[in-house]
Amino acid sequence: MNYVIVGNSAAAAGAIESIRRQDREGSITVVSNEKEHIYSRPLIAHYLAGEVDEERMPYRPLDFYRTHGVETLLGVSATGLDPIAKELGTDNGTLTYDRLLITTGSKAAVPPLKGIDLEGVSTFQTYEQARALKSMLSPGVKAVVIGAGLIGMRAAYGLHEAGAQVTIVEMLPRILSRVLDQRGSAMVQNVLEQGGLKILTGCKVEEFTGEGGKLTGLTLDDGQKLEARLAIIATGVAPDMDLLRGTTIRTGQGILVNQYFQTNYADIFAAGDVAETYDIPRARSMVNANWPNAHQQGRYAGTCMTGQMTPYEGSLGMNSVSFFGVPVVSLGLFDPEAESEENAEIKTKEIPDHHIYTKMVFKDNRLKGAIFIGDLHYCGAVKELIRDQMLVGIIKDSIIDEKYQLYAFLRKKRQEDFEGQKIAWPESHSSSQPYVKAFNEESWTERERDKREWKEVKTQ
Repeated sequence: MNYVIVGNSAAAAGAIESIRRQDREGSITVVSNEKEHIYSRPLIAHYLAGEVDEERMPYRPLDFYRTHGVETLLGVSATGLDPIAKELGTDNGTLTYDRLLITTGSKAAVPPLKGIDLEGVSTFQTYEQARALKSMLSPGVKAVVIGAGLIGMRAAYGLHEAGAQVTIVEMLPRILSRVLDQRGSAMVQNVLEQGGLKILTGCKVEEFTGEGGKLTGLTLDDGQKLEARLAIIATGVAPDMDLLRGTTIRTGQGILVNQYFQTNYADIFAAGDVAETYDIPRARSMVNANWPNAHQQGRYAGTCMTGQMTPYEGSLGMNSVSFFGVPVVSLGLFDPEAESEENAEIKTKEIPDHHIYTKMVFKDNRLKGAIFIGDLHYCGAVKELIRDQMLVGIIKDSIIDEKYQLYAFLRKKRQEDFEGQKIAWPESHSSSQPYVKAFNEESWTERERDKREWKEVKTQ
């Protein structure tokens, strides 16, 4: 079997590992327009901030391709696809395949602004871009980030932590509008401004200005001028489906796939940020672009490519970031009003002095989404409840306040899920005896002891 994978990130890694578990003889070729060894894309902001060095950037060991028998064509772009002839065109020649996996991820949406080609203006999606920006950083350098979505905010925070003076320009009235609800956005903006970032909302960039081919500033639509030596454009991303031009592969928001990650061509698969999959809490298909989803989808796709057709139950939208020690997570359908979702029931808890905000969204007696800011104590359990779409009517009123009914429910669920489950050891382990899970009463009791200081604060 001849497997070809376009893209070289989380979904590709998951697919390679799954293929090799099922098929040790087939050939695997990876085509990627990036020259890098597979790296952890979520870490590029931490690299920019100086929190992570180059040694921590690889997502898999440096011998990953060799040990998995992968031929790599790095720095090579896929230029065209012929699904009938089973041929992939590249700028290095044509490849044939038996099974093709598209994991091209997303691409930046760049507005046609004057001066966008000046040195110092960049998008923020790749390790190469992060390295280039890092080389231009110096203490006190003025930087502007255009766009206050997740990528823009991570970039802005990375620049700030590296010593830059950062201004964020957002066209919409609030930041992180696709990550948080209105109250959550306001709370996070307050955290960022207290930390020293300047945020301008309700305005947009008209043009970049420069001298000698280098960026010196920006002009906004209200006439305001900002001095800057660095500018990051983070005005949105979209699934990178350029490879599909001229083909009859079906698309929607992303590449449409079935539960086995097959497109409308049975031998062409897609996974990760480019694929449109079933969203569990919303019960419809959409693109859920995040690193854990991409890796998991790649694992399923790789298994299915070998003929072991394993159905994928669906994905869960999740956003996670941290600013100045304040963690922020949103899960599933967290802002029903923004999505025109009717008949949703919302419960919230807020302790502003501790930067704590918790929100739960229910519909049909099921937990559909949540927001956690400042405290993630039971975020993992809530994520499971959303993914499992269990009926939670009996404990609905106890979840937001973490009452004993919630812990009794979770305790019973965990015991039923874990007790007696047999798990085979990885092949690298010498033992052939499966590991048998057991519910640990002592450990669970310790988890229930609430030692958080803010819990002593009375909520209103």
